[in-house]
Amino acid sequence: MAESVSGSTPSWDSQSLDAWTARYASGQLIGLNGRQTHYLVKGTGKPVILLHGFFFDGTLWCRNLDALAQSFTVYVLDLWGFGYSERITEPSYEAYVEQLAAFMQALDIEKASLIGQSLGGGLAIQFSVQFPGKVDKLVLVDSAGLPNPEPFSARLFKIRGVGERLMAIPGNAIRSRMLRDFFLYRAETVSPDLFRRLTWFQRIAGTSASALALMRCGFADKLEAAVQRLAALDLPVLLVWGAQDRAIPLALGQRMHHMLPSSRLAIIADAGHVPNLEQPDDFNSQVVPFLRG
Repeated sequence: MAESVSGSTPSWDSQSLDAWTARYASGQLIGLNGRQTHYLVKGTGKPVILLHGFFFDGTLWCRNLDALAQSFTVYVLDLWGFGYSERITEPSYEAYVEQLAAFMQALDIEKASLIGQSLGGGLAIQFSVQFPGKVDKLVLVDSAGLPNPEPFSARLFKIRGVGERLMAIPGNAIRSRMLRDFFLYRAETVSPDLFRRLTWFQRIAGTSASALALMRCGFADKLEAAVQRLAALDLPVLLVWGAQDRAIPLALGQRMHHMLPSSRLAIIADAGHVPNLEQPDDFNSQVVPFLRG
């Protein structure tokens, strides 16, 4: 997937969406409300939709897709601003709810289980309270939503001009550091090849602007009222949390579990913000039976 172009790897944020999609996107494309959306589909059975978090695209689920597809029809969505979907400069939960609702309507998916990681978890919460009849079960993986103070290093990216310069630095150092500092408990989880696969879409022009706009909007952790509304719904919820998550600490997962009395909380040892990537066997063994049951 991450082969070089003309003998050298292009710089970050430099390639056209159309050309990069035509060359590297492995899924299907659909226009939703005038914006390109890229998605993968695999398996048979009841529909399950996977929603990635910030920094990632659908590649985040590469170690979970096959296990889920043995029992379900699995759709892996690239949210706008990420992967091979349209770039946007005004991201919001409202925009992503619009994308997900349009996607389900276009593919004639009447009802689905949602699995959302971080930002994708926040989207799953907001979508569920707006369209409870469209959601079968909900899996929230180190989910955004509750108030969460940012570390100093994250605040640096929100400073106009500074964030742009950091994201434009050549080489892999900045993105590797982000993975180590915010997302991973064990850096060795991500091999050089997997790093390329996870970040290859960030070569597309407009990716940095979309990411920085999302960070600066600061909407991701403003869903406390929506979590309270979710608690009132008759909806099965599984919370999956990495025990060593530094981005959204386990204490917030435990608080969310307390706010959702009927939820289950599965804590994944030796994992950070992306337990599905760091400990896929443990993750899959928790999620697949929950969705089957």
